[in-house]
Amino acid sequence: MSEAPLLFLDANALASLITRTLLIAGARADGLRWTWSRHVEAEADRHARGRASRTSIVRQEILGTELSPTAPHTEGLVTSTPEDRQVLADAIRAGARHLITTDADSFAFDDLLAHGLSAVNPEYFMASRFTERAYVEGVDLLAAVQKSPSRTASEIHRMLGLRHPRLTGQFAGAYDTAPAQADPDQPSTIFRGVVCIRCEALLGHLVRVECHARIDVLGVAGAC
Repeated sequence: MSEAPLLFLDANALASLITRTLLIAGARADGLRWTWSRHVEAEADRHARGRASRTSIVRQEILGTELSPTAPHTEGLVTSTPEDRQVLADAIRAGARHLITTDADSFAFDDLLAHGLSAVNPEYFMASRFTERAYVEGVDLLAAVQKSPSRTASEIHRMLGLRHPRLTGQFAGAYDTAPAQADPDQPSTIFRGVVCIRCEALLGHLVRVECHARIDVLGVAGAC
């Protein structure tokens, strides 16, 4: 039996408590695996608001998971910045199929093609891949830990509409309230790569598969 797909979470997906909770709770509910490296964790911790929200604390004290290995070099990668090259190299070293990041357009398509990866916006990944059960698991967990102010799961579902319109639209019927209207400044590039979000097949003309998605360097496809 093959292993479940591995998601490599970038620092910008981990630094947000809401996105991190939705991703990890949902991935666990749907039987997906996730990981990140020391380089990514240090970057996420730098952007944390308070000790309790630090990714390293959550990983060690709540999740009890280990870091994935750090790649020893980034040789051969053409992604622009050294920081992004290290993230990509760590994702490759971990054996991930999907790099979950709010900056999908920061990673060179040639690198993703060469190593069989897709860079995917976290909200788009969850909307395309998660089951309703996974979404509810994440929202209910957010409601359970939200203290100042406290919010019900329905209130959180509504609030998520501001920054997660695809996700709340996909699961609009999960709660008895309509999601809030989305903020206008949504990310423009939400997918870049060669692996289908839903079926894990390689996309494009190099490998013909039953998935009908296509390679899209502008980030508007990626799921069958």
